[in-house]
Amino acid sequence: MPNSRIRPWLVVIVSLFGISTGPAAFGLSSLGIAAEPLAREFGWSRTEISAAVSIMMLATAACMPIAGRLIDTLGARRVLIPSVLLLAGCMIGLGFVQAYWQFIALYVAIGTIAVGSNSTAYMRIITGWFDHRRGLAIGIAGSGTGLGFAYVPVLTQALVADMGWRAGYIGLGVLLLATTVPLTLLVLREAPAHEAPHDRPEAHAGVQGATMGEAMRKPDFWVLGGIFVVLAFVLYGLIPHLVSLLLDRGVPAAEAAWIASLFGMAAFAGRLLIGFMVDRHDARRIAFLFFSLSAIGLALLALPLPLWAFLPAALLLGGSLGAEVDMLAYLTSRYFGLRSFAQIFSTLFAAVMVAMGLGPLAFGFVYDQTGSYTAILAVGVPICMCAAGLVLLLSPYGARARGGQVSIT
Repeated sequence: MPNSRIRPWLVVIVSLFGISTGPAAFGLSSLGIAAEPLAREFGWSRTEISAAVSIMMLATAACMPIAGRLIDTLGARRVLIPSVLLLAGCMIGLGFVQAYWQFIALYVAIGTIAVGSNSTAYMRIITGWFDHRRGLAIGIAGSGTGLGFAYVPVLTQALVADMGWRAGYIGLGVLLLATTVPLTLLVLREAPAHEAPHDRPEAHAGVQGATMGEAMRKPDFWVLGGIFVVLAFVLYGLIPHLVSLLLDRGVPAAEAAWIASLFGMAAFAGRLLIGFMVDRHDARRIAFLFFSLSAIGLALLALPLPLWAFLPAALLLGGSLGAEVDMLAYLTSRYFGLRSFAQIFSTLFAAVMVAMGLGPLAFGFVYDQTGSYTAILAVGVPICMCAAGLVLLLSPYGARARGGQVSIT
């Protein structure tokens, strides 16, 4: 039936948009724009402001494995929809804060009670619908993070410029309620073989792979964790500070927002390209290439180059970001199958979230101590090179290292 062909791709498109409205894009990109107004109104330092993102990420890391287990047990929709509603409430709440503890508490709430609005639930649904085109499907949906990093700075900057930083947060919360919630309710469904938990015995054809314990006994599990942890520390550490870095270099606020948007657009395009490539080539080689490009991008930001250097730096770093969480999801499904995909992926992602949380705090601390981001950027170059080197330690994966019902070929 035509509908059976169209439905999976509708799931991908809605997942793309849903991920673009997730905590990563909304929580990080909005803070980059709101940081200066917050500092002026409350007198908070950049370390204090960026600590909100760090604490959110660490809270997410602690709760992500629990969310993954619930997704495998209850189904993705039952976890995703309430989490998106809670995320919307938190974003709106940020527009009404009057004290630092309230600001931190709401970011903690995003990382705990709204943890299910991250990409794990979307990825679990998509991996059930696709096999041979899984890389492309994950790449398209995962590019939602890049899409969010592209439009959130511009949207937030427009709201902040017209009505203040409070309107920026409230506007993002309303966007979730008006778009993500209804789209998720109407469109997102798991593949037929995965709709009913009682109809998913482990011997069922298409639900194959390692358990959590079996995965942790494989070296590839720990290598994957190491690769994406060190990369996330640098790339996600930079994101909430990118606009401030540009402002410090003399870039006007509107242009700084557009450069941050370019970073997001590059991540969006990079994920589409990477998703297309990993279905046809060894994903390890693609990861090595893109992670190496991130080192070049950081070097361009660290060196005292003219302002034009910010453009290729944003493109290279955004493209590298495209090889991050999506590649982790893809390789997790290939190395360990779908039997416990959400739990394994969320556990690895939790470790990545710890790095995502510490990165912004490290960038803010170095700035407050030295008056610039140069030192932390310089350290980031060898860190990205280390991530590229770790890729070479991954073992090959065969064509039949594929889990999941083959709904689309």
